[in-house]
Amino acid sequence: MASPTTHTENALSIDVVDEPGELRLVWRGKSQDREPGRFLMPLLLKALADSGANNQRLVLDFSSLEYMNSSSFAPVVKLLGEAARGAQQVELLYSQNRKWQALSFSALRAFETPDKRIALRAR
Repeated sequence: MASPTTHTENALSIDVVDEPGELRLVWRGKSQDREPGRFLMPLLLKALADSGANNQRLVLDFSSLEYMNSSSFAPVVKLLGEAARGAQQVELLYSQNRKWQALSFSALRAFETPDKRIALRAR
């Protein structure tokens, strides 16, 4: 396993961990920018493309994230829309112990597919 690559913008850090069968983006800190898409969309779309090219599941791990404003969900929703049109596997992990995560991520269950190609999982 290669060491993670870290991308940071203000109070948000995302570690990209490339492992056999899985490309994991671990979110830490706070995502509170007004226009988070500038930072997030290139990173998310590259991760989706790279995971697809390498036949890996893309895992977005939000369980350590302290806070995420509503503007930050738009890039995640766009990523899920892209994944739904393709054949890639995407899993979102969130903390059921953080009330804001449990409430916010439950709305994204609409993107889950019956075959669990796109899935949400509470930790």
